Amino acid sequence: MLAVIAVAFTACESDDTEGLTRTTYYATINLTGGQVVVNLGSSYSEPGYTAILNGQDVTDRVEVSSNINASQVGVYRVVYSCVNEDGFSSAVTRTVIVNNPGNFDNVYLAEVQNTAGTRHYYGTPTVITNNGDGTYDIDDLLTGYYWNGIYPGYEPTYDFHNEATLALNADNTISLVSESRSWYFGSSYAVALESGAFDPATGVITLTTDWPTISTLVPVE
Repeated sequence: MLAVIAVAFTACESDDTEGLTRTTYYATINLTGGQVVVNLGSSYSEPGYTAILNGQDVTDRVEVSSNINASQVGVYRVVYSCVNEDGFSSAVTRTVIVNNPGNFDNVYLAEVQNTAGTRHYYGTPTVITNNGDGTYDIDDLLTGYYWNGIYPGYEPTYDFHNEATLALNADNTISLVSESRSWYFGSSYAVALESGAFDPATGVITLTTDWPTISTLVPVE
């Protein structure tokens, strides 16, 4: 990656440099592999990366940062960045998923549609976490219908997640404990859970709301 920077000069500067430009090269960072899935309680193992700057290997200059918490299910990021001699940085990101196979608290990819069949969205990351008191938080009861479907790209400036608290009953049905913790879904826009079920054999969840939406959540493996 390179960019050409125009340098402006005043009349008092030397004629030798007037109108000249210089070139700055950005590091190209390549990741080994892509998304990584880590089981809850396990440790993340870095698959590797390389960086090239103007034909030179600068892998040792790459800075790596992450927010991974392997003791909590969720979707995390590892950021790889490299600064060139002119102070310009380039960066790439790897997604790391901490899952909990066979359990209700897990990371899912959701398919959601409205009951009219006019809107249909796929593959939205949806996270359910265990509160340790018999309840579970879901980061979006509408599983991406708004934040990843109707209004993609608006976050993080605006919050279109409908965060809610769920209960998993003895018969594997799902009940709504509390809801609508977001900027967009305030108390005047409450979302009701009409039905929900968890299949422990497959790990698949189905949710139906009164907005109305139907969601199928498949656990990430």
